[in-house]
Amino acid sequence: MSKRFLLATFFIGSFVAGAATAQFGYVPWRVNALPGNGNFEVVEGPGAGNQRYWCEAAKFARDRLRVRGNTRMYIINPEGRSQTQANSYGVGFTVDPSPEVLEAANSAGGYSVSITKIGYNLSVSHSQSFCGANVLF
Repeated sequence: MSKRFLLATFFIGSFVAGAATAQFGYVPWRVNALPGNGNFEVVEGPGAGNQRYWCEAAKFARDRLRVRGNTRMYIINPEGRSQTQANSYGVGFTVDPSPEVLEAANSAGGYSVSITKIGYNLSVSHSQSFCGANVLF
């Protein structure tokens, strides 16, 4: 293939992606309640990534559960098949952790933003900071 063809394809693809973003804008993910007090599941959608899970969890905790920014959210179900929506993936969170989750939180540290470790936790405020960094495509 010629360089000119590849370059044209790249620019057309970039234009189409930009137009789609402008037309459809931000697409929120589904968040569903799980059994138990303060438990919920973020179901994966467009613009997937660890930070996007935490962003959506923070928005739900703040807007629906009405918790404060310093409230910690804990992973109770690592990324895997959704428990609330067929043919989807999700991550379970809680703002009211059980003793087992708190125990797991002691060893769930690290510098990366995890969605695979039970007990890994971040504050609502910290998680909200990821909302501005989302890439839609």
